[in-house]
Amino acid sequence: MKIKKLRKLIALGLVAAMMFSMAGCGGDTKEAAESVNKQDGESENPDTIKIGLMVSFTGSGVQAGQECQALADIFEDIINNKHEDINLPFAADEGLPNLGGAKVEFVVGDQSSADVALSEAERLYTEEGVIGLCGNFSSATTKTAMVAAEKYGFPIISEGTSMTLTDAGYNYFARSFPGDDLFIEDSFSYLDYLNEEKDAGIKTVALVSEDSEFGTNIANVEKATAEAHGYEIVENISYNAQATNVTSEVLRLKQADADVVMMSSYAADALLFMSAFKEQDYFPKMLFGQRGGFMASDFALNLGNDSDYVLTTSRWNSDMDNPAAQDIARLFKEKTGITLIGDTLTSVWDGYLLAIAANQAGSTDGDAIMEALHEGLDIPKEQDPFGLEGYKYAENGQNEYGSSIIIQYLNSELNTIYPESIAGMELIYPAKGWNER
Repeated sequence: MKIKKLRKLIALGLVAAMMFSMAGCGGDTKEAAESVNKQDGESENPDTIKIGLMVSFTGSGVQAGQECQALADIFEDIINNKHEDINLPFAADEGLPNLGGAKVEFVVGDQSSADVALSEAERLYTEEGVIGLCGNFSSATTKTAMVAAEKYGFPIISEGTSMTLTDAGYNYFARSFPGDDLFIEDSFSYLDYLNEEKDAGIKTVALVSEDSEFGTNIANVEKATAEAHGYEIVENISYNAQATNVTSEVLRLKQADADVVMMSSYAADALLFMSAFKEQDYFPKMLFGQRGGFMASDFALNLGNDSDYVLTTSRWNSDMDNPAAQDIARLFKEKTGITLIGDTLTSVWDGYLLAIAANQAGSTDGDAIMEALHEGLDIPKEQDPFGLEGYKYAENGQNEYGSSIIIQYLNSELNTIYPESIAGMELIYPAKGWNER
């Protein structure tokens, strides 16, 4: 109990600082103290456990949000009803056994912008009574939603990749999969592997990044990591994600002729670059995305086979040979008619993890759930679609066992190429030019 109170005092300090720096974001320190104190008691077993699912209602994230909601419906059914033929936690039960068989309900909130994410996070907790939040968060929307989480003392599991999230000292933040630092380190380690084991001869890299926090943070880490691994940076391009013409950027890349072009883009601008690449009859020897728009379902749906040979880091892919993964991929394809992508799965799987943590804690209290996350979740490996070694969250919120994979498009489908132990195909390098396809 002393630890719990200490955590809440720390939370109040963070809330005070954030409220001071974000005037108009709602509430003051006194209100935060009253709200946090309301959570002191252990929750009785409710009939329904609500989990907030944050998605975008407007803009380029609408498609991703719809996919997340479809998967949430599938997960609700698996948890709440008996499915003895499915390899997932709670599938053999009806509801959460340690919480009196309570059923799970995903409640949707909007995170189309940072300001909206803050108000929606607060609404979901105070009005809907969610025990925590997951969703298709960006780093920016995670930061504002965390204001409400620290104020009221409820967990958010977000896959926002910025290292500022784990550096912030949040008490109620968790991230199950890697941040930008590990994704990028894995990217350059893969280039090292290709040089050492496949004699790829990769020496030069060009960086292309949109200029918001997402792209800027990635570009900074990529630059430092490339230099540490001994690669020459021949271009470092920053652009506005709202741009309607990127011809000049593509011409600079064509002139630089790097062995690898690494990009951090959102969905619309990733498609814009692909169109400009084709118009200028240029395609890099290796085009390596850092998730974002290169992982969106819209990417291959819009481009068809023009998406071929693009690489990206990822957390999961539908070709992974894993019983739980295959069960989910099949159910999602049957429901939606489209192939499940890793970003959708991770966004909603984090809500599944909240249910597992609450069941393991035997409580819906925010501190009890966080304690279960810190101690480590008891998930049989065959019931984990990601096949991780575990889920144990450090004090900064990062899962100690989070890992990444590398995938490549071919025939407009994503294929795992690394690690080789789980690869569905071999890397195609250098990529074919437009007139060779």
